[in-house]
Amino acid sequence: MSSKDHVKTQSHNDSNDKSKDRSIAPKRFNAIFLSLVCGGLVFIGLTVAIVDPLFHYHAPLKSMSYSLYDERYQNNGIVKHFTYDAMITGTSMTENFKASEADALFGTDTVKTCFMGGSYKEISDNIRVALDANPNLKLIIRATDQFDIISPADKHVSTDPETTFTYPIYLMDSNPFNDVEYILNKSLLSDAVTDIKMTLSHTPSTDFDEYSNWMSMYTFGKEQVLASYIRPELSSEIIPLTDEDRELMRANLEANVISLATDYPDVTFYTWIPPYSVAFYDVENRKGSLGKCMDAMEYECELLTGIDNIRLFGYADREDIVCDLSLYKDMAHYSEDVNSMLLEAMAKNEGLITEDNYRDYMARVRELYMNYDYDSIYE
Repeated sequence: MSSKDHVKTQSHNDSNDKSKDRSIAPKRFNAIFLSLVCGGLVFIGLTVAIVDPLFHYHAPLKSMSYSLYDERYQNNGIVKHFTYDAMITGTSMTENFKASEADALFGTDTVKTCFMGGSYKEISDNIRVALDANPNLKLIIRATDQFDIISPADKHVSTDPETTFTYPIYLMDSNPFNDVEYILNKSLLSDAVTDIKMTLSHTPSTDFDEYSNWMSMYTFGKEQVLASYIRPELSSEIIPLTDEDRELMRANLEANVISLATDYPDVTFYTWIPPYSVAFYDVENRKGSLGKCMDAMEYECELLTGIDNIRLFGYADREDIVCDLSLYKDMAHYSEDVNSMLLEAMAKNEGLITEDNYRDYMARVRELYMNYDYDSIYE
């Protein structure tokens, strides 16, 4: 073989070798890429699971600081894994309560799990999870809002097509396979990192005075209340509380309030009717439904009194609250000062409604709202 032929052969072999090397490189790249992806997913999953920002798997780690920021995502984990013997719960009417004040007044260790815009069933379901998970739970302070009391017993945010709230079913059920939505969640990785940063900067965890509290977000007073709605034209129609309304109320309260008391006779339920302002009842009066509101409130009193472990409280006759629009940001939502007043009153058994006095209580409430000079609100 000539030297020229040898060079050509060697060149051909080199070319084949290079071609062979190029065919191996993509496989190596794919293996490296796949390893990095898998490693990244494992890192995300472990970080979320270990920090557990929603308390899905365990109680807060003692060495960690945690941010409490999302009711529907964190309340389930709170009631399952925190240490407590009392709970404050309800809609936005309960969000400004301070757990520390409840602890001082009732001698308890209190958590607060509120649900803005929550239905009776949503709140009831969370209470039942808490009672099943925590045998030490002995006191529940719960609001029963009038705006949603005439509703189906199975009404739930997760099935309401008009709701603006997302509902994390994967956190509520017992299916471990859909936990991938939790541990491989980019947003929750960010939340876990936030908790880690809080820990490293020695920032304390959010407490149950701050959690859900919206006091600092709003301005309160008559001007704000009147700006929050348009006063309806005065209707000549009188809207009654119908038999169908009463049946809806009865079924709703039996399924979501009374059954809890019946199933857990050793737990005391401090159940109270939130005091909406006179502006709220002005609107109902203008629409012709004020009498319906009064009848519904009295029917609730009739249904919930006489049950040994339900202590029903009502403050619709507290003129120092409902007639003072400086305490409200709109016609229903009051400041944390009112929440404090309500806790103190309940601790003293003030405003307690019983089988013996609920008719007298409702007579005072009817007298106040049926004869109130609503036009004076606008002077």
